[in-house]
Amino acid sequence: MWTVLSVTAIMAAASAVYAPYLYVELWPMLNSFSRVAAEPPKLAAGQMFDDYFVVQDLGASTFAIGEPRYYQLNYSYLILGETRALLFDAGSGTRNMRPVVDSLTQLPVTVIPSHLHFDHLGGISAFDRLALIDLEETRTRVRDGMFKPRRYDFLGMFDGLPAPAMEVSEWLQPGSSIDLGGRSLTVISTPGHTSQSVSLLDSRAGWFFTGDFIYPTMLYAFLPGASISAYRQTTGYLLSTLPADTKLWTAHCCRRDEDPAAPWLTIEDLQALDQVLVEMEAGRADYEGIFPRRYPVNGQMILGTGFQWNNQ
Repeated sequence: MWTVLSVTAIMAAASAVYAPYLYVELWPMLNSFSRVAAEPPKLAAGQMFDDYFVVQDLGASTFAIGEPRYYQLNYSYLILGETRALLFDAGSGTRNMRPVVDSLTQLPVTVIPSHLHFDHLGGISAFDRLALIDLEETRTRVRDGMFKPRRYDFLGMFDGLPAPAMEVSEWLQPGSSIDLGGRSLTVISTPGHTSQSVSLLDSRAGWFFTGDFIYPTMLYAFLPGASISAYRQTTGYLLSTLPADTKLWTAHCCRRDEDPAAPWLTIEDLQALDQVLVEMEAGRADYEGIFPRRYPVNGQMILGTGFQWNNQ
């Protein structure tokens, strides 16, 4: 009897400690769903390129490319200069995004993934140039000249995808500028959702491209590699750096009670997230659920976290 109880206790403790890893391994087996909706949804903005992708012209030579039928409702951003273009995230790879990009520009295109998860890096094989944030952990993933994200960097088990291997064309130092010809973007390291997360600041347009660091709906701060303390440090840094009127273009749709469109937030939303993180740190924040724990942020966001000993 005591042996059974001891084994049960050890298994429960191990499950709690390794909850982020158990979650990602078990989720595909415990959830049955369609990766791609049968029909394109009604759009709030943008035009369907085909029966899968949507293109939304944001102005200032910038386009949002969405996957509104895909269950993650991803949006990538094509940012054009005079001499080159950046594609911020390569999409899920469910369909080939390259024809969409080629229809919008003839400039050479470099892909910068906001982070290494499957729904942002899965479509990378369609493109020739990859730029990555220059961190020790990204450099150490290079073997024989090829970069390959690790299992819990990529999380391909969600869609049954193997991690891609690719050559890195350009390493980007945090804080460096990318010259697109008549347009410059600043590379900002934004750990929290993952340790390798990166965002792009277009100071002239007043735009900040956030990836998965912040977006409408539930923020995933409970997967392997997420860190609440890093989230707090990053929100503090951004609030001290970004002008108050900066518009945040994010990676996952949709805003509350809206049909699909390029998702956006404001500095006020970033302030609301920071306030919740402060209250969590002080032990005053209310939450619902067990794993993930769901902390309400405001009308646009919920912050999902692991146990206190996960994702510190």
